[in-house]
Amino acid sequence: MAKKMDDLFDSMRVVLPEQRAANLENIEMLGVEPRPKIDEEDFGEMCFRIYDSTQYNYPINVKWFIPQKGDLGTFESAWGVVREIDKKYEQFKLVSDWESHWINVRDLVSVKK
Repeated sequence: MAKKMDDLFDSMRVVLPEQRAANLENIEMLGVEPRPKIDEEDFGEMCFRIYDSTQYNYPINVKWFIPQKGDLGTFESAWGVVREIDKKYEQFKLVSDWESHWINVRDLVSVKK
């Protein structure tokens, strides 16, 4: 009981809802970056490598953008072979030995052999 009495003012701290929302927003903003600009020539080359991976069954390393809030987000990367391309939703399935990802083509950042 003595512990609670010593810590009386810390336990009575009041946080307004607006402060809580601002704090949560700032925490979410840590580690996010703006969406990179990809020119048309680089985008075409990345699509060509993705299509080649399906035809010749060779692995590629893909880095893509995951939007978090507006044009801010994080980057994810994975290695694998493209098994499927979905033209309707403009995405492809990247498969490795331990995981698979459906990646939106418009979120691509880089594709390397």
